[in-house]
Amino acid sequence: MTGTSIDGIDAALVRILGHGLQLTGELVCRASRALGKLAGPLRTAAQQEPMTAGAVARLAWDFGGLHAEVIGELAAQAGHGLDLICVHGQTIFHQPPYSWQLINPAPITQRFKCPVVSDLRQADLAAGGQGAPITPIADWILFRDAGKSRAIVNLGGFCNVTILPAQRAGTSSRPPEELKDIRGFDVCACNQVLDAVARATLGKAFDENGCAAMAGHAKPQAAEGLGKLLRRQRSAGRSLGTGDETAQWVHEQQSLLSPNDLASSAVQGIARCIHESIDKNRIDEAIIAGGGGHNRALIEAIKSLFTVPVLLSSELGVPIEARESMCFAILGALCADGVPITLPQVTGCREPAPISGVWMDPTKRQP
Repeated sequence: MTGTSIDGIDAALVRILGHGLQLTGELVCRASRALGKLAGPLRTAAQQEPMTAGAVARLAWDFGGLHAEVIGELAAQAGHGLDLICVHGQTIFHQPPYSWQLINPAPITQRFKCPVVSDLRQADLAAGGQGAPITPIADWILFRDAGKSRAIVNLGGFCNVTILPAQRAGTSSRPPEELKDIRGFDVCACNQVLDAVARATLGKAFDENGCAAMAGHAKPQAAEGLGKLLRRQRSAGRSLGTGDETAQWVHEQQSLLSPNDLASSAVQGIARCIHESIDKNRIDEAIIAGGGGHNRALIEAIKSLFTVPVLLSSELGVPIEARESMCFAILGALCADGVPITLPQVTGCREPAPISGVWMDPTKRQP
């Protein structure tokens, strides 16, 4: 998985047991890799700046090759071959029904000689959906609990949330009934704003561990100004992915506030927007995952607003860095089993999308 923060690749090797909605996923090992020289071109593409067709083709090929290197690390750690690979690609444009998750999976298929599935959002888009959020079914497989309702909060480039009801007694053998009560939605830009602040004022790619924000003091007017922009994203009723960096707010505030105060104000505006989006749902726990989980200022701000326990997914056996990549391993397995991976009440598709994903399968002979 590579997220909209465009900061690296997170890969997870997952052991899948069972079939379809009855399957379970167990993390075997994980690996991460910085994007290196590809980060700049990927950001250029995501910012809708002009690129030649040749540059795009080279970028997609090299990006697939970098994925193959990271996946190779996992295979070496595990000491055995792989049965299935699922890759998300880099979202460089998302404005439903148009969405582009850039990657060329051919270098991956060539190296590992197993089925590779990518571009998982298109079937949902074709069925009238937003193509996002795409992980709620995988969250249900990983995090559902018989006695607790949970909000799974992904603090990525954009924040998205899955609401999981407490599992009903006596329905464990009828998972489709459980799926009807799952909710999911995009909330607002998250790490994209925090990273933009860090680049503009700290000269760094991100505010490591939220140290600058922890040292600053949030200014109410600035935090509320950001909150208004973020609420506008939420009320638009669309999935997020392109053009939501709130760069103008950062540009305006950096001449008014110190770097630390600006970082702290951004954290407060984001935390309040996240709390407001979840507060109307009755939950017993909030589970935090994603790279933003390393930002201590953001976690403390979120915890201060909630009256229910707020936990890191790592406390439940799913490292915060691995939650999304584990989810995509599970979604890939569901695709292979012929299970629709999106939900009408989440993405707005007219009906659950048919078999999802673009496949490259060297194990099958052509007729």
